Amino acid sequence: MFKKLYNSKLIIFSFIIITALISCDGRDRAYKTNAEVLEENNLLETFSKDIKFVPESRVAIVTDTILSNGFQIKMQYHSIENHTVSETIKTDNETTTKIYYKNFEAKLHILKNGITINQSLINKELFGAFADDSFWKKAIMQYVWIDYETSTTTELHLNTSFNIPNTETYKDFILVINKLGEVEIKEKNQLANLI
Repeated sequence: MFKKLYNSKLIIFSFIIITALISCDGRDRAYKTNAEVLEENNLLETFSKDIKFVPESRVAIVTDTILSNGFQIKMQYHSIENHTVSETIKTDNETTTKIYYKNFEAKLHILKNGITINQSLINKELFGAFADDSFWKKAIMQYVWIDYETSTTTELHLNTSFNIPNTETYKDFILVINKLGEVEIKEKNQLANLI
C-alpha cells in the first residue's frame, strides 16, 4: 500500500515539475525586440551606456636630467587613478558614452650642484589662483617639460600646460626655480603678436 501511495505522489510531483518547465519557454518574449525585453526588465539604460577612461591604463614617465648649468631634475609625471574629469556624449543611436579623463601630476626633485634645493608636487591645485574654479573643475594637466633655452645658471625654467578636454581652452604656465629652490609661477600668454 505504501508503494502505491509513494508511486502516485511521485507521479503527481513529476507532472507538476514538467508542467512548470514547459510553461517557462519564453513564448511571451518571442515577438519582442531586444530593446523591449531590456526595457521591461529595467536594463535598457545599463546596456545603453558606454564608459571609457583616457588614458585606459596608468601612465608614468620618469625623467632624470642633468643640465650643464649644475641643475639636476628628477621628475615623475603620472596619471592619478582616483581623480578624473568626466564628459558625457550622446550618440545618434541613443547610446550614452561617459568618458573619464584622468588627471596628472608631477613629483619634482631638483638638485643644484648635487645638493637638493626643492622637492615639490606639481598639480592643478598649485595653479588655483590663476583661473576660476570652473576652469579647474574641467581641466587636466597635459605636460611638464624643461625649457632648456631659457634656463640659466641661476634659474631653472619648467613649462606646464592645462587643457579642458575636447576644447581649445588651454592655460600655460612657467615655473621658475632659482638656485635656492624658490618657485615662482608665471602664466604664459599664448596670444600671437600681430604685425
